[in-house]
Amino acid sequence: MRAPMVFVALASVLALAGCGTDQGASPSTSLPASVLPAPATTATVPAPGTHTTAPPPATPSCAETTGWRTDARSSETSSRDALYLVRSGRHTCFDRVVFDVNGPAEAGYAVRYVPVVTSDPKGDPLPVPGGAALEVVVRAPALGTDDAGHQPGRTLAAVGDTLVSTPSWPALRAVRFAGSFEGQCAFAVGVRAKLPFRVFTQAGPDRIRRVVVDIAH
Repeated sequence: MRAPMVFVALASVLALAGCGTDQGASPSTSLPASVLPAPATTATVPAPGTHTTAPPPATPSCAETTGWRTDARSSETSSRDALYLVRSGRHTCFDRVVFDVNGPAEAGYAVRYVPVVTSDPKGDPLPVPGGAALEVVVRAPALGTDDAGHQPGRTLAAVGDTLVSTPSWPALRAVRFAGSFEGQCAFAVGVRAKLPFRVFTQAGPDRIRRVVVDIAH
């Protein structure tokens, strides 16, 4: 009587084992890629004792300053309008000094390197910071010495006054007023060294004549 019961139990176990296996599926079937773990990544570590540095910044070409020179430049035209403002600007390849004349008439200039600029008309030495000195003469009277009637009672500066101070700029160091005499103004421009420069004038729609001195870095 016990033999049939054992046979039935064994048959039941075999039947359950058959129900637990998917039909047609192989036990070695691969899992979908979406559920596979991501491959490991390996970071590159510099060898001991080595250092990595960022590349140096690009150097500007400064092609526009290639033809600039250090010799004297001049223009003989003159204006009767007042020179009323001196200002400076720093650019990528040069430093700029601008002399504003209150009128559109052409204003001449004389710009040259000298051992030391002297005041006009007394001739006292007027030293400036830097390794070289540019004497800049603008052929227009200083504000307060002109006869155009602009802003009566105001003056550009006193002889020796510092109008621009840029001690950390690449080229320009300072601009001092050297005086106004016989319808023209003189300035002492301190430069880091005897660097090439250019001079030009322009008048915009505001009818202001500008004498511009650019000094290469």
